[in-house]
Amino acid sequence: MKRVFKLFLFSVMLVGLTISCENEEFGVTASSVPKIIDENGKAACPSSHPYEACGACWVDANQAQSGGCTDTNGNDGGNNGGGNNGDSQNNCPSSHPYSACGQCWTDANQAQSGGCNDGGNGDNGDGNDGDGNNGDGNNDGGTPCGNFIYNPNNTACVTSVANGSGCMNSDGLFVSSRGVVSNPCNTVEAVLDIERNLGINIDDQFIAQSGYQGSVPSINPTMTKSDFLIYMKELLKGINIDGKSGDEFATEFTNLLDTNNDGILTRNEASQAKGSDPRQVLNLEPIFTINGGLATDDVLAYVGLYLGDGALDKYAGDLPQIVQDNMAKFTRTWQPGVNASSRRYDSK
Repeated sequence: MKRVFKLFLFSVMLVGLTISCENEEFGVTASSVPKIIDENGKAACPSSHPYEACGACWVDANQAQSGGCTDTNGNDGGNNGGGNNGDSQNNCPSSHPYSACGQCWTDANQAQSGGCNDGGNGDNGDGNDGDGNNGDGNNDGGTPCGNFIYNPNNTACVTSVANGSGCMNSDGLFVSSRGVVSNPCNTVEAVLDIERNLGINIDDQFIAQSGYQGSVPSINPTMTKSDFLIYMKELLKGINIDGKSGDEFATEFTNLLDTNNDGILTRNEASQAKGSDPRQVLNLEPIFTINGGLATDDVLAYVGLYLGDGALDKYAGDLPQIVQDNMAKFTRTWQPGVNASSRRYDSK
């Protein structure tokens, strides 16, 4: 009987351990708290739990670690949070000694190809920050942005982008051909601006990944047809071509994207609809006379119905001026300058 009771206790403990491991995978435990929306509409950790790591808020790095969070790049409102890039005690197996983004990899290159761009802990404890810079000053003045360090001065190319529109720097961020560094956090805020200011719902999965750099996320965001129509009407305000108003163009374009007429638009559906036109403009060619399909990509990109290469905020001025001006009324644009409030790539 005692033996049966011991086996029962062991089974209970095993189930509890499994649940605990599942919670750790998401980096959230009972001791952490979610971000809150401040008076400016931005998500931030509360003062009681200022340390941000693994997508949650903690009292400090020690609490995060004890809660199962292994993200060494957490931040406490401006400080590095004690992440030690030279700490060889990363608890990773010898076969995958490189620790980054809460996972174990063979090396920094594998981590980066897997979509992880945080500095990581090298496998030799020599202070190498994981990207070949050895903390040599490239990141001076940089600020934390999720798993990235955003430094507008780090414009040196490390990896070229296939279409020649720019390159990736040592922080894993896109650098435009005009020497402007992509700001992932600004991009996410630009998408949130659209959602909040127009009162529409943008796919949460897309918002979470809209600051992507390099590899395009394999997601198929959705949006209601009615919400997309609100967005398009705001973009095309003031347009009148041969007696046809911006509202009419917006309604027609929205209907063309909803190929199965179910009232829901998806990234795949929109791409197929746009691709059915050799110029990929559908009915907007009278408006997008110069940059055609590129301009169409722009308006779709910021609600998740088109995702291109490099970085979402690399699109540079393909829209006619009137459409750019309309967009600037309800969102910071997708063209970051030297800081988050800059409107254009050429702002100084």
